[in-house]
Amino acid sequence: MAKHRSHLPVTPLSVIGELLITFGFTLLLFVVWQVFINDPVVGAKQEQQAQTYVQTQNAAENTKIFNEARDGIAQGKVFGKLYIPRFGGNYQRLIGQGTFQKITLNKIGPGHYISSQWPGEVGNFAVAAHRTSHGAPFFKIDTLQTGDLVFVQTNESWFEYEYRQTAIVKPTDVSVIRRVPPGLTGAHAGGSYMTMTSCNPKWSATERIVVWLELVKTLPTSLGTPDDLINLQSNE
Repeated sequence: MAKHRSHLPVTPLSVIGELLITFGFTLLLFVVWQVFINDPVVGAKQEQQAQTYVQTQNAAENTKIFNEARDGIAQGKVFGKLYIPRFGGNYQRLIGQGTFQKITLNKIGPGHYISSQWPGEVGNFAVAAHRTSHGAPFFKIDTLQTGDLVFVQTNESWFEYEYRQTAIVKPTDVSVIRRVPPGLTGAHAGGSYMTMTSCNPKWSATERIVVWLELVKTLPTSLGTPDDLINLQSNE
């Protein structure tokens, strides 16, 4: 006589359990795809976009490379380029105006807080970027350390900022991008700072990671790429 297999009864709890397992597996696949496939691909495109931008925009003689860094330029307009050797020897990204995700952060990468100052100005030049997804331009923001330099290029000048401090704050803490950030040790009126912000921890928006830097050098673009940047890139 053939034996009949016994089956566990189907209950609402067992159905929910199977759905949760399926959801968890799907979520895991999405994370793997996002971190190991999509973000590197998009990040590489952003880096290539930054590398070729000058060549494309400078094709016509006497044409400005970027939009002028001034109040009133439209959201998403590119006004400069960001170099962070700590993130990799070839790391460079365009900087767009504004922090609207669909216009700037999701397409260009780093975006300028419109309420903050411009590169090199007295006060606080502040930018935001994704830490995960859409190329994750600030994926390594937590690796910056004492002595690290960050470079900003505009039409007229190169601005060299040096790392000062990292903080974790609530998303509602907008004081981090004030002209004189109260959380930055030693910050004072008349100083020129740069602030980089992103979500914290990775894959969450419950906090913000904040990196502060201070302007240490300004050079005209007519002199070419700063020696400090060339040396750091060659050492990577």
